[in-house]
Amino acid sequence: MNPYELMMIFDPSLGDDKINAVATKVADKIKSLGGEVEKMDKWGVRKLASNMSNAPKLHSGYYIVAYFKALTSVPPQLQKFLKVEEAIVRYGLVRAEEKPPEAISGKPVKTEEKIEAVVVGEIQEGTGEDLGGI
Repeated sequence: MNPYELMMIFDPSLGDDKINAVATKVADKIKSLGGEVEKMDKWGVRKLASNMSNAPKLHSGYYIVAYFKALTSVPPQLQKFLKVEEAIVRYGLVRAEEKPPEAISGKPVKTEEKIEAVVVGEIQEGTGEDLGGI
């Protein structure tokens, strides 16, 4: 299964109850298609960077980001569902990158590589690199 991120923008005048109901409906749709919702991150009301053609009077939006894992067949079906959902002003669905271990745990991961300090102008011998007479 692949990781995905879904950002949804709602009209803030809908109210928290309606927005939460639609977000729950989207999460249920992802689950019904065989996906696993990992997290629903509510960013709240933010100012829009530019005007939207489908909602020209809207200057701010309520943002919710959903992180989920699903097969590659799920996003096209989910997009069909999101297009007809009237409460969602705009959405963006992208395949996310796998997070490195330190991003997941919050702790740095120890590596075996050692970094040695070199004095500027010092030439190290035995590196095995031929600089071609430079």
